[in-house]
Amino acid sequence: MRRGFLLLSLLALAAPARAEDPALVRLMQGFAAQPRSEARFTEEKAIPELDLPLPSEGMLRWQAPDRLEKHTTSPIEEVLRVEGGRLLYERPDRGIRREFSLEDQPEMRALVEAVRGTLAGNLASLQRHYEIGFTPEDSAGPWRMVLTPLSVRLRAAVQRILVSGRGAQVRSIDTEGGGGVTRMQITP
Repeated sequence: MRRGFLLLSLLALAAPARAEDPALVRLMQGFAAQPRSEARFTEEKAIPELDLPLPSEGMLRWQAPDRLEKHTTSPIEEVLRVEGGRLLYERPDRGIRREFSLEDQPEMRALVEAVRGTLAGNLASLQRHYEIGFTPEDSAGPWRMVLTPLSVRLRAAVQRILVSGRGAQVRSIDTEGGGGVTRMQITP
């Protein structure tokens, strides 16, 4: 559980951000200035019932104003695409294609906004769903945002999300919940 201790240590360093925090506002402006991005990801899901984490990899794509796609290519092909208020889930090997309204699933919307709101540079969206702890980038390390859900219902599933990066690039997203920890490493 060394990883859990490290995550808790990083969380303790992040100070609650004010909306007018100049470093956070500059970071969000940097994200807002990028109309699209594409990056490779590797992800590990550590589930308490399993001895080894479940690895996956694929592509993460963003296109302003609100399109986010996570295309997993290994170990199985799976697509999660969010555009506007709609989420599309596809699993081609099983012929599964389902579409959901984010309005009908507020917990899912909050999870989507953790990533989409960051990539869009939409601080207001993040603040609607999360208390934000922020540590600016410096010579010792990347910037870090600790997102703690405001919704009690969401906190039952996700206690916090740690987003970190360099400049206007997300490099990792760690999600800590009752079902374990998911760590996504992102390579721009």
